[in-house]
Amino acid sequence: MKKYLIVLILVVVGIVLLIREIIPEHKKNNFIMVAQGLKPKSLDPHLYNEFSTLAITEHVFNTLVTLNDQGNITPELAENWEYISEKEILFNLKKNVKFHNGKEMTEKDVVFSLQRMLKKPGSQTIVSDIESVKEAGKYRVLVKLKNPSAPLLYNLTMPLAAILNEEYSLESEEKSSLSPIGTGPFKIKKWNNGENIVLEKFHDYYKGSPKIDGIIFKVITENSSRLAALETGDIDIAYAISPIDFDTIIENPKLNLLHKLSTTTEFISLNVMKEGLKNKNLRKAIHHSINKEGILEAVFLGRGKIAKSPINPSIFGSYQELEGYEYNPSKAKEILKEENLENLNLKIWTSENILRVQIAQIIQSDLKDVGIKSTIEIVDLGTFLQKTSSGAHDILLTGWVLGASDSDAVMSALFHTSSIGSGGNRSFYSNIELDSELELARHTNDSEKRKNHYKKAQEIVADDNPVIPLIYKIDGIGVNKKIKNFQYNKSTMRNYYEVMEKE
Repeated sequence: MKKYLIVLILVVVGIVLLIREIIPEHKKNNFIMVAQGLKPKSLDPHLYNEFSTLAITEHVFNTLVTLNDQGNITPELAENWEYISEKEILFNLKKNVKFHNGKEMTEKDVVFSLQRMLKKPGSQTIVSDIESVKEAGKYRVLVKLKNPSAPLLYNLTMPLAAILNEEYSLESEEKSSLSPIGTGPFKIKKWNNGENIVLEKFHDYYKGSPKIDGIIFKVITENSSRLAALETGDIDIAYAISPIDFDTIIENPKLNLLHKLSTTTEFISLNVMKEGLKNKNLRKAIHHSINKEGILEAVFLGRGKIAKSPINPSIFGSYQELEGYEYNPSKAKEILKEENLENLNLKIWTSENILRVQIAQIIQSDLKDVGIKSTIEIVDLGTFLQKTSSGAHDILLTGWVLGASDSDAVMSALFHTSSIGSGGNRSFYSNIELDSELELARHTNDSEKRKNHYKKAQEIVADDNPVIPLIYKIDGIGVNKKIKNFQYNKSTMRNYYEVMEKE
Protein backbone atom coordinates (compact mmCIF):
# COMPACT_ATOMS: atom_id res chain seq x y z
CA MET A 1 0.00 0.00 0.00
CA LYS A 2 2.83 2.34 0.96
CA LYS A 3 4.52 1.48 -2.31
CA TYR A 4 1.43 2.44 -4.33
CA LEU A 5 1.05 5.65 -2.32
CA ILE A 6 4.63 6.66 -3.19
CA VAL A 7 3.97 5.92 -6.86
CA LEU A 8 0.75 7.97 -6.73
CA ILE A 9 2.58 10.91 -5.13
CA LEU A 10 5.29 10.76 -7.80
CA VAL A 11 2.66 10.68 -10.56
CA VAL A 12 0.83 13.70 -9.09
CA VAL A 13 4.09 15.63 -8.70
CA GLY A 14 4.99 14.76 -12.29
CA ILE A 15 1.63 16.02 -13.56
CA VAL A 16 1.99 19.27 -11.59
CA LEU A 17 5.47 19.81 -13.00
CA LEU A 18 4.21 19.06 -16.51
CA ILE A 19 1.33 21.53 -16.15
CA ARG A 20 3.70 24.18 -14.86
CA GLU A 21 5.89 23.55 -17.89
CA ILE A 22 2.92 23.80 -20.22
CA ILE A 23 1.57 27.02 -18.70
CA PRO A 24 2.70 29.76 -21.06
CA GLU A 25 5.30 32.21 -19.82
CA HIS A 26 2.83 35.07 -20.05
CA LYS A 27 0.53 33.30 -17.59
CA LYS A 28 3.30 32.70 -15.02
CA ASN A 29 4.64 36.24 -15.24
CA ASN A 30 3.38 39.67 -16.16
CA PHE A 31 3.91 39.04 -19.87
CA ILE A 32 1.60 40.31 -22.61
CA MET A 33 0.78 37.76 -25.31
CA VAL A 34 0.26 39.42 -28.73
CA ALA A 35 -0.83 37.62 -31.91
CA GLN A 36 -0.11 38.88 -35.41
CA GLY A 37 -0.87 37.28 -38.75
CA LEU A 38 2.54 37.00 -40.41
CA LYS A 39 5.94 35.74 -39.36
CA PRO A 40 8.80 38.24 -39.69
CA LYS A 41 11.63 37.10 -41.92
CA SER A 42 14.16 39.01 -39.83
CA LEU A 43 14.41 41.31 -36.82
CA ASP A 44 16.98 43.54 -38.51
CA PRO A 45 15.17 46.91 -38.48
CA HIS A 46 16.95 48.15 -41.62
CA LEU A 47 16.23 45.20 -43.91
CA TYR A 48 12.49 45.14 -44.59
CA ASN A 49 9.82 47.80 -44.52
CA GLU A 50 7.00 45.48 -43.49
CA PHE A 51 4.71 45.47 -40.48
CA SER A 52 5.40 42.00 -39.07
CA THR A 53 9.03 43.03 -38.45
CA LEU A 54 8.55 46.67 -37.45
CA ALA A 55 5.71 45.82 -35.03
CA ILE A 56 8.34 43.99 -32.99
CA THR A 57 11.52 45.98 -33.57
CA GLU A 58 9.89 49.28 -32.57
CA HIS A 59 9.93 47.98 -28.97
CA VAL A 60 13.58 46.89 -29.15
CA PHE A 61 15.10 50.04 -30.66
CA ASN A 62 14.86 53.80 -30.43
CA THR A 63 15.33 56.46 -33.08
CA LEU A 64 17.06 59.84 -32.90
CA VAL A 65 13.72 61.65 -33.08
CA THR A 66 10.08 60.65 -32.72
CA LEU A 67 6.55 61.98 -33.23
CA ASN A 68 4.39 63.19 -30.37
CA ASP A 69 0.61 62.77 -30.27
CA GLN A 70 0.17 65.98 -32.27
CA GLY A 71 2.42 64.67 -35.04
CA ASN A 72 5.28 67.03 -34.20
CA ILE A 73 8.92 65.93 -34.23
CA THR A 74 10.42 65.65 -30.76
CA PRO A 75 13.78 64.37 -29.44
CA GLU A 76 14.29 60.71 -28.55
CA LEU A 77 17.92 59.52 -28.50
CA ALA A 78 18.92 63.00 -29.62
CA GLU A 79 18.87 65.58 -26.84
CA ASN A 80 18.37 68.24 -29.51
CA TRP A 81 19.49 69.18 -33.00
CA GLU A 82 20.28 72.30 -34.94
CA TYR A 83 20.71 73.22 -38.58
CA ILE A 84 24.25 74.54 -39.04
CA SER A 85 23.24 75.32 -42.61
CA GLU A 86 20.39 74.20 -44.84
CA LYS A 87 22.46 71.10 -45.67
CA GLU A 88 24.03 70.34 -42.28
CA ILE A 89 22.32 69.00 -39.14
CA LEU A 90 24.15 68.69 -35.83
CA PHE A 91 22.64 66.14 -33.43
CA ASN A 92 23.50 66.37 -29.76
CA LEU A 93 22.91 62.96 -28.19
CA LYS A 94 21.47 61.98 -24.82
CA LYS A 95 24.04 60.74 -22.33
CA ASN A 96 23.86 57.57 -20.19
CA VAL A 97 21.69 55.69 -22.67
CA LYS A 98 22.51 51.99 -22.53
CA PHE A 99 22.20 49.21 -25.07
CA HIS A 100 20.89 45.83 -23.99
CA ASN A 101 24.46 44.53 -23.66
CA GLY A 102 25.23 47.23 -21.09
CA LYS A 103 27.32 49.37 -23.43
CA GLU A 104 26.63 53.11 -23.47
CA MET A 105 25.31 54.59 -26.70
CA THR A 106 27.87 56.93 -28.22
CA GLU A 107 28.34 59.01 -31.32
CA LYS A 108 30.13 56.02 -32.92
CA ASP A 109 26.94 53.92 -32.75
CA VAL A 110 24.83 56.65 -34.32
CA VAL A 111 27.32 57.22 -37.15
CA PHE A 112 27.51 53.47 -37.75
CA SER A 113 23.71 53.11 -37.78
CA LEU A 114 23.09 55.97 -40.21
CA GLN A 115 25.80 54.73 -42.55
CA ARG A 116 24.32 51.23 -42.36
CA MET A 117 20.85 52.58 -43.22
CA LEU A 118 22.28 53.99 -46.44
CA LYS A 119 23.28 50.47 -47.52
CA LYS A 120 20.28 48.36 -46.44
CA PRO A 121 17.25 47.88 -48.76
CA GLY A 122 14.53 48.67 -46.25
CA SER A 123 16.00 51.90 -44.94
CA GLN A 124 18.10 53.36 -47.75
CA THR A 125 15.22 55.25 -49.40
CA ILE A 126 14.30 57.20 -46.27
CA VAL A 127 17.89 58.45 -45.78
CA SER A 128 18.88 58.85 -49.41
CA ASP A 129 19.36 62.62 -48.99
CA ILE A 130 22.27 62.03 -46.62
CA GLU A 131 25.67 62.62 -48.21
CA SER A 132 27.84 61.84 -45.20
CA VAL A 133 27.78 61.25 -41.45
CA LYS A 134 30.64 61.88 -39.07
CA GLU A 135 31.47 62.29 -35.40
CA ALA A 136 31.58 65.92 -34.31
CA GLY A 137 32.87 65.43 -30.77
CA LYS A 138 31.66 63.54 -27.71
CA TYR A 139 27.91 62.78 -28.04
CA ARG A 140 27.72 64.86 -31.24
CA VAL A 141 27.01 63.74 -34.81
CA LEU A 142 27.09 65.88 -37.95
CA VAL A 143 24.87 64.87 -40.87
CA LYS A 144 25.64 66.47 -44.23
CA LEU A 145 22.96 66.41 -46.92
CA LYS A 146 23.21 66.31 -50.69
CA ASN A 147 20.46 68.91 -50.85
CA PRO A 148 18.13 70.58 -48.35
CA SER A 149 15.70 67.85 -47.20
CA ALA A 150 12.33 68.72 -45.72
CA PRO A 151 11.21 65.11 -45.00
CA LEU A 152 14.45 63.77 -43.49
CA LEU A 153 13.59 64.40 -39.84
CA TYR A 154 10.14 62.86 -40.36
CA ASN A 155 11.78 59.84 -41.96
CA LEU A 156 14.14 59.48 -39.00
CA THR A 157 11.12 58.95 -36.72
CA MET A 158 10.29 55.68 -38.50
CA PRO A 159 11.20 52.30 -36.93
CA LEU A 160 13.39 51.77 -40.01
CA ALA A 161 15.73 54.45 -38.61
CA ALA A 162 16.65 52.41 -35.52
CA ILE A 163 19.98 53.01 -33.79
CA LEU A 164 22.12 49.87 -33.34
CA ASN A 165 25.16 49.03 -31.25
CA GLU A 166 28.16 49.04 -33.60
CA GLU A 167 30.31 46.49 -31.79
CA TYR A 168 27.56 43.88 -31.47
CA SER A 169 26.19 44.38 -34.98
CA LEU A 170 29.59 43.84 -36.58
CA GLU A 171 30.07 40.48 -34.87
CA SER A 172 27.82 38.67 -37.37
CA GLU A 173 24.94 39.29 -39.75
CA GLU A 174 23.01 36.46 -38.10
CA LYS A 175 23.09 38.24 -34.75
CA SER A 176 21.86 41.44 -36.37
CA SER A 177 19.08 39.52 -38.08
CA LEU A 178 17.76 37.21 -35.35
CA SER A 179 18.84 38.67 -32.01
CA PRO A 180 19.76 42.33 -32.52
CA ILE A 181 20.20 44.65 -29.56
CA GLY A 182 18.99 48.20 -29.23
CA THR A 183 18.33 50.79 -26.55
CA GLY A 184 14.58 50.17 -26.38
CA PRO A 185 12.39 49.22 -23.40
CA PHE A 186 12.41 45.52 -24.31
CA LYS A 187 15.18 43.16 -25.35
CA ILE A 188 14.98 39.98 -27.39
CA LYS A 189 15.08 36.83 -25.28
CA LYS A 190 14.07 34.14 -27.79
CA TRP A 191 13.66 34.13 -31.58
CA ASN A 192 12.00 30.69 -31.80
CA ASN A 193 12.16 30.71 -35.59
CA GLY A 194 9.92 33.77 -35.67
CA GLU A 195 6.85 31.81 -34.58
CA ASN A 196 6.93 32.78 -30.91
CA ILE A 197 9.24 35.74 -30.27
CA VAL A 198 9.85 36.59 -26.62
CA LEU A 199 10.86 40.07 -25.48
CA GLU A 200 11.69 40.81 -21.85
CA LYS A 201 11.86 44.18 -20.18
CA PHE A 202 15.14 46.04 -20.11
CA HIS A 203 15.71 47.17 -16.54
CA ASP A 204 18.28 49.80 -17.54
CA TYR A 205 16.06 51.50 -20.12
CA TYR A 206 16.95 55.18 -20.07
CA LYS A 207 13.35 56.27 -19.41
CA GLY A 208 12.92 53.71 -16.62
CA SER A 209 12.03 50.03 -16.52
CA PRO A 210 8.71 49.06 -18.22
CA LYS A 211 5.71 48.14 -16.06
CA ILE A 212 5.25 44.73 -17.64
CA ASP A 213 7.75 41.87 -17.62
CA GLY A 214 7.72 41.35 -21.35
CA ILE A 215 5.87 40.69 -24.58
CA ILE A 216 5.45 37.44 -26.50
CA PHE A 217 4.66 37.84 -30.20
CA LYS A 218 2.93 34.74 -31.52
CA VAL A 219 2.14 34.12 -35.18
CA ILE A 220 -1.45 33.00 -35.80
CA THR A 221 -2.10 33.20 -39.52
CA GLU A 222 -5.83 32.52 -39.63
CA ASN A 223 -8.07 35.42 -38.58
CA SER A 224 -10.63 33.07 -37.02
CA SER A 225 -7.94 31.30 -34.97
CA ARG A 226 -6.53 34.63 -33.80
CA LEU A 227 -10.00 35.71 -32.67
CA ALA A 228 -10.65 32.38 -30.94
CA ALA A 229 -7.36 32.66 -29.03
CA LEU A 230 -8.37 36.16 -27.89
CA GLU A 231 -11.80 34.96 -26.76
CA THR A 232 -10.39 32.05 -24.74
CA GLY A 233 -7.72 34.22 -23.10
CA ASP A 234 -4.80 32.37 -24.69
CA ILE A 235 -3.64 35.72 -26.02
CA ASP A 236 -4.13 39.22 -24.64
CA ILE A 237 -4.05 41.27 -27.84
CA ALA A 238 -4.83 40.37 -31.45
CA TYR A 239 -3.61 42.51 -34.33
CA ALA A 240 -5.32 42.79 -37.73
CA ILE A 241 -8.81 41.90 -36.58
CA SER A 242 -10.97 41.33 -39.65
CA PRO A 243 -13.86 43.80 -39.98
CA ILE A 244 -16.23 40.84 -40.11
CA ASP A 245 -15.23 40.13 -36.49
CA PHE A 246 -15.60 43.66 -35.10
CA ASP A 247 -19.10 43.06 -33.74
CA THR A 248 -18.04 39.79 -32.09
CA ILE A 249 -15.45 41.67 -30.06
CA ILE A 250 -17.74 44.61 -29.31
CA GLU A 251 -20.38 42.22 -27.93
CA ASN A 252 -17.90 40.34 -25.73
CA PRO A 253 -17.87 41.86 -22.20
CA LYS A 254 -14.28 40.69 -21.65
CA LEU A 255 -12.84 42.42 -24.72
CA ASN A 256 -12.27 45.89 -26.14
CA LEU A 257 -12.00 46.82 -29.81
CA LEU A 258 -9.68 49.61 -30.87
CA HIS A 259 -10.26 50.81 -34.40
CA LYS A 260 -9.51 53.88 -36.45
CA LEU A 261 -8.73 54.87 -40.02
CA SER A 262 -5.10 53.83 -40.18
CA THR A 263 -2.18 55.13 -42.22
CA THR A 264 -2.37 51.93 -44.29
CA THR A 265 -3.25 51.96 -47.99
CA GLU A 266 -4.06 48.64 -49.65
CA PHE A 267 -3.02 48.62 -53.31
CA ILE A 268 -1.82 46.50 -56.19
CA SER A 269 1.42 47.03 -58.09
CA LEU A 270 1.61 46.29 -61.80
CA ASN A 271 5.03 45.17 -63.02
CA VAL A 272 5.54 47.51 -65.95
CA MET A 273 8.56 45.51 -67.13
CA LYS A 274 6.38 42.55 -68.00
CA GLU A 275 5.09 42.03 -71.52
CA GLY A 276 1.60 43.47 -71.84
CA LEU A 277 1.80 45.49 -68.64
CA LYS A 278 4.30 47.78 -70.35
CA ASN A 279 1.21 49.05 -72.17
CA LYS A 280 -0.22 51.97 -70.21
CA ASN A 281 -3.68 51.33 -71.65
CA LEU A 282 -3.73 47.75 -70.36
CA ARG A 283 -3.01 49.13 -66.90
CA LYS A 284 -5.94 51.52 -67.31
CA ALA A 285 -8.18 48.65 -68.41
CA ILE A 286 -7.21 46.69 -65.30
CA HIS A 287 -8.03 49.72 -63.15
CA HIS A 288 -11.48 50.03 -64.73
CA SER A 289 -12.10 46.31 -64.22
CA ILE A 290 -11.63 46.32 -60.43
CA ASN A 291 -14.71 46.80 -58.27
CA LYS A 292 -13.27 48.66 -55.28
CA GLU A 293 -16.71 49.11 -53.70
CA GLY A 294 -17.20 45.36 -53.96
CA ILE A 295 -13.86 44.77 -52.20
CA LEU A 296 -14.72 47.28 -49.47
CA GLU A 297 -18.08 45.63 -48.80
CA ALA A 298 -17.12 41.96 -49.21
CA VAL A 299 -13.78 42.00 -47.38
CA PHE A 300 -14.02 44.99 -45.04
CA LEU A 301 -17.83 45.15 -44.53
CA GLY A 302 -17.79 48.79 -45.60
CA ARG A 303 -15.32 49.72 -42.87
CA GLY A 304 -12.75 51.88 -44.62
CA LYS A 305 -12.62 54.27 -47.58
CA ILE A 306 -12.10 53.86 -51.31
CA ALA A 307 -8.56 54.98 -52.13
CA LYS A 308 -7.82 57.40 -54.97
CA SER A 309 -4.18 58.11 -54.13
CA PRO A 310 -1.48 55.79 -52.79
CA ILE A 311 -0.94 58.41 -50.07
CA ASN A 312 -3.32 58.04 -47.14
CA PRO A 313 -5.38 61.20 -46.51
CA SER A 314 -3.93 61.58 -43.00
CA ILE A 315 -0.45 62.19 -44.44
CA PHE A 316 1.01 65.56 -45.40
CA GLY A 317 0.92 66.01 -49.17
CA SER A 318 -1.92 63.61 -49.90
CA TYR A 319 -4.04 64.88 -52.80
CA GLN A 320 -7.57 63.53 -52.68
CA GLU A 321 -9.03 65.46 -55.62
CA LEU A 322 -7.66 63.07 -58.21
CA GLU A 323 -10.04 62.01 -60.92
CA GLY A 324 -10.70 58.40 -60.04
CA TYR A 325 -11.13 55.41 -62.33
CA GLU A 326 -14.72 54.29 -62.09
CA TYR A 327 -15.58 50.61 -62.03
CA ASN A 328 -16.50 50.13 -65.68
CA PRO A 329 -16.04 46.62 -67.12
CA SER A 330 -17.44 47.75 -70.48
CA LYS A 331 -14.77 50.45 -70.72
CA ALA A 332 -12.12 47.89 -69.79
CA LYS A 333 -13.29 45.51 -72.55
CA GLU A 334 -13.34 48.38 -75.03
CA ILE A 335 -9.71 49.28 -74.24
CA LEU A 336 -8.61 45.66 -74.51
CA LYS A 337 -10.30 45.37 -77.91
CA GLU A 338 -8.80 48.63 -79.21
CA GLU A 339 -5.32 47.54 -78.09
CA ASN A 340 -5.82 44.05 -79.53
CA LEU A 341 -4.91 42.54 -76.18
CA GLU A 342 -6.02 38.92 -76.14
CA ASN A 343 -5.09 35.69 -74.37
CA LEU A 344 -3.66 37.52 -71.38
CA ASN A 345 -2.76 35.35 -68.39
CA LEU A 346 -1.37 37.25 -65.41
CA LYS A 347 0.12 36.06 -62.12
CA ILE A 348 -1.20 37.77 -59.00
CA TRP A 349 1.18 37.46 -56.05
CA THR A 350 0.19 37.88 -52.41
CA SER A 351 1.47 36.84 -49.01
CA GLU A 352 -0.54 34.56 -46.72
CA ASN A 353 -2.46 37.50 -45.22
CA ILE A 354 -6.02 36.17 -45.43
CA LEU A 355 -7.61 39.53 -46.25
CA ARG A 356 -5.24 40.02 -49.17
CA VAL A 357 -5.93 36.50 -50.37
CA GLN A 358 -9.64 37.38 -50.39
CA ILE A 359 -8.94 40.62 -52.26
CA ALA A 360 -6.83 38.71 -54.79
CA GLN A 361 -9.71 36.31 -55.41
CA ILE A 362 -12.10 39.20 -56.06
CA ILE A 363 -9.62 40.84 -58.43
CA GLN A 364 -9.15 37.51 -60.22
CA SER A 365 -12.93 37.30 -60.73
CA ASP A 366 -13.12 40.93 -61.90
CA LEU A 367 -10.34 40.35 -64.43
CA LYS A 368 -12.05 37.22 -65.70
CA ASP A 369 -15.22 39.24 -66.32
CA VAL A 370 -13.38 41.42 -68.83
CA GLY A 371 -11.53 38.55 -70.48
CA ILE A 372 -8.21 38.51 -68.57
CA LYS A 373 -7.13 35.17 -67.15
CA SER A 374 -5.07 35.12 -63.98
CA THR A 375 -3.61 32.77 -61.39
CA ILE A 376 -2.94 33.55 -57.74
CA GLU A 377 0.42 32.79 -56.12
CA ILE A 378 0.15 32.65 -52.30
CA VAL A 379 3.55 32.49 -50.61
CA ASP A 380 5.09 33.13 -47.20
CA LEU A 381 6.19 36.69 -46.50
CA GLY A 382 9.92 36.01 -46.89
CA THR A 383 9.43 34.44 -50.31
CA PHE A 384 7.02 37.21 -51.28
CA LEU A 385 9.53 39.96 -50.47
CA GLN A 386 12.42 38.16 -52.14
CA LYS A 387 10.67 37.13 -55.34
CA THR A 388 8.75 40.34 -55.95
CA SER A 389 11.94 42.36 -55.40
CA SER A 390 13.37 40.57 -58.43
CA GLY A 391 10.18 40.99 -60.49
CA ALA A 392 8.69 37.46 -60.46
CA HIS A 393 5.15 38.86 -60.39
CA ASP A 394 2.87 40.46 -62.93
CA ILE A 395 0.61 41.90 -60.25
CA LEU A 396 1.26 42.00 -56.52
CA LEU A 397 -1.15 42.78 -53.75
CA THR A 398 0.22 44.55 -50.70
CA GLY A 399 -0.21 47.50 -48.37
CA TRP A 400 1.82 50.42 -47.11
CA VAL A 401 1.87 51.22 -43.40
CA LEU A 402 3.35 54.67 -42.93
CA GLY A 403 5.14 55.39 -39.66
CA ALA A 404 5.86 59.01 -40.58
CA SER A 405 3.71 62.01 -41.45
CA ASP A 406 5.20 62.96 -44.81
CA SER A 407 4.40 61.81 -48.35
CA ASP A 408 8.04 61.35 -49.26
CA ALA A 409 8.31 58.00 -47.45
CA VAL A 410 5.54 56.58 -49.65
CA MET A 411 6.13 58.27 -52.98
CA SER A 412 9.90 57.89 -53.12
CA ALA A 413 9.82 54.25 -52.04
CA LEU A 414 7.03 53.20 -54.38
CA PHE A 415 7.83 55.25 -57.48
CA HIS A 416 11.30 56.80 -57.58
CA THR A 417 13.69 55.15 -60.03
CA SER A 418 16.31 54.73 -57.32
CA SER A 419 13.92 52.49 -55.33
CA ILE A 420 13.28 49.89 -58.03
CA GLY A 421 13.24 46.37 -56.61
CA SER A 422 14.03 45.82 -52.94
CA GLY A 423 13.86 49.56 -52.24
CA GLY A 424 10.07 49.35 -52.55
CA ASN A 425 9.36 50.14 -56.21
CA ARG A 426 8.06 46.71 -57.18
CA SER A 427 6.26 48.13 -60.19
CA PHE A 428 9.73 48.60 -61.71
CA TYR A 429 8.39 51.96 -62.82
CA SER A 430 10.66 54.81 -63.88
CA ASN A 431 9.56 58.30 -64.90
CA ILE A 432 12.04 61.19 -65.08
CA GLU A 433 9.31 63.80 -64.62
CA LEU A 434 8.01 62.06 -61.51
CA ASP A 435 11.52 61.68 -60.09
CA SER A 436 12.02 65.41 -60.56
CA GLU A 437 8.78 66.33 -58.74
CA LEU A 438 9.68 64.10 -55.80
CA GLU A 439 13.17 65.56 -55.57
CA LEU A 440 11.86 69.13 -55.76
CA ALA A 441 9.40 68.32 -52.94
CA ARG A 442 12.27 66.99 -50.85
CA HIS A 443 14.55 69.94 -51.36
CA THR A 444 12.33 72.84 -50.37
CA ASN A 445 10.99 73.73 -46.93
CA ASP A 446 8.12 75.75 -48.39
CA SER A 447 5.09 73.61 -47.43
CA GLU A 448 2.83 74.98 -50.18
CA LYS A 449 5.43 74.30 -52.86
CA ARG A 450 5.92 70.81 -51.46
CA LYS A 451 2.18 70.12 -51.59
CA ASN A 452 2.11 71.26 -55.21
CA HIS A 453 5.00 68.97 -56.16
CA TYR A 454 3.31 66.02 -54.46
CA LYS A 455 0.05 66.90 -56.21
CA LYS A 456 1.78 66.77 -59.60
CA ALA A 457 3.51 63.52 -58.65
CA GLN A 458 0.22 61.89 -57.69
CA GLU A 459 -1.39 63.08 -60.93
CA ILE A 460 1.43 61.45 -62.91
CA VAL A 461 0.98 58.19 -61.01
CA ALA A 462 -2.79 58.30 -61.50
CA ASP A 463 -2.33 58.73 -65.24
CA ASP A 464 0.34 56.05 -65.64
CA ASN A 465 -1.18 53.49 -63.26
CA PRO A 466 1.92 51.63 -62.06
CA VAL A 467 -0.11 51.00 -58.93
CA ILE A 468 -3.83 50.87 -58.33
CA PRO A 469 -4.87 52.20 -54.88
CA LEU A 470 -7.71 50.15 -53.43
CA ILE A 471 -8.70 50.86 -49.82
CA TYR A 472 -7.73 53.07 -46.90
CA LYS A 473 -8.06 50.54 -44.10
CA ILE A 474 -9.71 50.70 -40.72
CA ASP A 475 -7.17 49.17 -38.35
CA GLY A 476 -8.72 46.82 -35.79
CA ILE A 477 -7.08 45.49 -32.62
CA GLY A 478 -8.78 43.21 -30.12
CA VAL A 479 -7.69 43.72 -26.50
CA ASN A 480 -8.50 41.81 -23.32
CA LYS A 481 -9.96 44.26 -20.78
CA LYS A 482 -7.34 43.14 -18.26
CA ILE A 483 -4.86 45.12 -20.34
CA LYS A 484 -5.02 48.71 -19.20
CA ASN A 485 -4.29 51.95 -21.03
CA PHE A 486 -3.55 50.41 -24.41
CA GLN A 487 -3.87 52.94 -27.24
CA TYR A 488 -2.46 53.95 -30.58
CA ASN A 489 0.29 56.45 -30.95
CA LYS A 490 0.44 58.98 -33.79
CA SER A 491 1.67 56.59 -36.46
CA THR A 492 -0.69 53.76 -35.33
CA MET A 493 2.29 51.76 -34.19
CA ARG A 494 2.01 50.46 -30.63
CA ASN A 495 3.93 51.62 -27.59
CA TYR A 496 4.06 48.99 -24.87
CA TYR A 497 6.36 50.97 -22.62
CA GLU A 498 4.33 53.97 -21.53
CA VAL A 499 0.71 52.98 -21.99
CA MET A 500 0.43 49.42 -20.82
CA GLU A 501 0.04 47.33 -17.68
CA LYS A 502 -1.75 44.06 -16.93
CA GLU A 503 -4.25 43.48 -14.09
